[in-house]
Amino acid sequence: MPETATGLATPPPPANTTTATAAPQPAAPRNNIKETLISLTIAFALAFVFRGFVVEAFLIPTGSMAPTLMGAHARFSNPKTGLDWAVGPRIDDMLTPDIPRPALGTTKAFPIIDPITRQSLGAAKGARTRAGDRIFVMKYLYSIFDPSRYDIVVFKNPTEPQVNFIKRLLGLPGDQLALIDGDVWVRTPKADDLPNLNAWQQPGWKVAAKPELAQRSMWQTVFDSQYTPAGTVDGVAYKSKWIAPSETLPMWDIEGKQDYRFSPKDGATQTRLDWDYSTSIRDYYAYNEDGQSSHDRFPVGDIALSYGVRPDNAGLDCGLVVLAYRHEFKAEFKGTTVALKMRPQISSPAKPGGTPDVSEWKTLATATLPEPLQPGVVTDLEFWHVDQTLQAFVNGKPVAFAEYDWTPHERIVNATTLGPEWAAAVVGDPTLLASTGHYVSSGARLEFEGGPFTLSRVTLKRDIFYQPGTYSPDARPRAHSLGGQPALATAPQSVLTLGPDEFFCCGDNSPASLDGRLWDSPDPWVGAIDPKMGVVHRNLLIGKAFFVYFPAPSWRGMIPIPDFGRMRFIW
Repeated sequence: MPETATGLATPPPPANTTTATAAPQPAAPRNNIKETLISLTIAFALAFVFRGFVVEAFLIPTGSMAPTLMGAHARFSNPKTGLDWAVGPRIDDMLTPDIPRPALGTTKAFPIIDPITRQSLGAAKGARTRAGDRIFVMKYLYSIFDPSRYDIVVFKNPTEPQVNFIKRLLGLPGDQLALIDGDVWVRTPKADDLPNLNAWQQPGWKVAAKPELAQRSMWQTVFDSQYTPAGTVDGVAYKSKWIAPSETLPMWDIEGKQDYRFSPKDGATQTRLDWDYSTSIRDYYAYNEDGQSSHDRFPVGDIALSYGVRPDNAGLDCGLVVLAYRHEFKAEFKGTTVALKMRPQISSPAKPGGTPDVSEWKTLATATLPEPLQPGVVTDLEFWHVDQTLQAFVNGKPVAFAEYDWTPHERIVNATTLGPEWAAAVVGDPTLLASTGHYVSSGARLEFEGGPFTLSRVTLKRDIFYQPGTYSPDARPRAHSLGGQPALATAPQSVLTLGPDEFFCCGDNSPASLDGRLWDSPDPWVGAIDPKMGVVHRNLLIGKAFFVYFPAPSWRGMIPIPDFGRMRFIW
């Protein structure tokens, strides 16, 4: 006989008797609170483990990595061009060196300057500050992977370990590292290094070239024709930064145009556009704009040129030329052949319309394209001169690569006015390389043979320039213990050699970044681990930044509007 939960027998119903059977009722829930608490405890434990060992979220407060990653800032736009850009807190608006006020220009107005056209759009005061970007950071699991050069990393500030910093990692354990003419140079020190030479004159130095994705994120736009102002500004048409020579100038339709049109006449087949040399290519940051030259701006020779070209007919040849370090560097697209070339420039860059004295081209590399430029089709051509390499791209894909292997001595001789005796001069004045006046200017040229054709998105960009500097002797906010001496890794006297667990980091916003170049002695707690000035010990690394999950929001009254269009991976 069946048994109940109590174990007592139940008699069967009488024969031929109809009984009503009640629907089974669900058992009353038991231990609901206990199970919920257990689930929540497990969830919180997993979340803390995930945060502690896998991924953690951070907020970026300051602009040392701008514009790659934004700290507190306000955004402005030019209604005539559509350009949108960020401006960081003004010096006069700082409550402390790192904490901006809720609005920019609270004590005095500052000019709004379009970073592409360089036109003033008036003055701003009380512009509302946005919070910085919020990012995800992948924790370093050293049993799986180590940091790589040019990673963007989060770490404990060696001078204030209670504060988290975010910078780009430039130096790896075992490197001897130098910042020369804005580039990162590395070598492996040897026991037989010559004692009569300074560190920069030792053999084995090489520029540490950036990976393509990192380089693309680090290019800073100097000019882009798609941001040409519509109509006139103050009654005057905007004048392009590209100038055609007088003999073919009437054949160009440029001024006030986003697309440039060349229509040859009288059998003309050759033409060019010269960068306006009155517009210098320097390490200017709109984020730091305050209407004054509050930061030194160095000439930059690492330049990228690009445009989309649409020929009307077959047979158009193109050349993109960078003028830097008293040399010319060229990507030549002729039929199906791409050639990367360089040559010394005997005289200084010619004024627009003039012709400089030059020597013969030296071809460094060639490549073959599947087909030449097609009539009626826009083809994107791109040329990089960066980190002592030449790189050509077609429709965003790399097609040719070459490099030239100058030593630091050759680079300084070509990039500055100091001459072959620069080493002796720097011994007499260790801060010589920190002066912008000793560096030669750069330029560019676009060459064409054939036509007619149309150019669109004509762009010139410059690389990040890691500035040399001098330790501050000023007591405001705090004098450096080595005040007046050249900053770390920026002169032969301050060359940096990294130990087995040491890294070197700098900000992308080089003129306004407090980083390894300028740190003083570490905090005593950090000094017990590693007393060396300017380095980040492995134990201080938190992880690699990899995604902006919540870009700085805009505001509509009291309502924050997420800026999801700027969500992005970090390179």
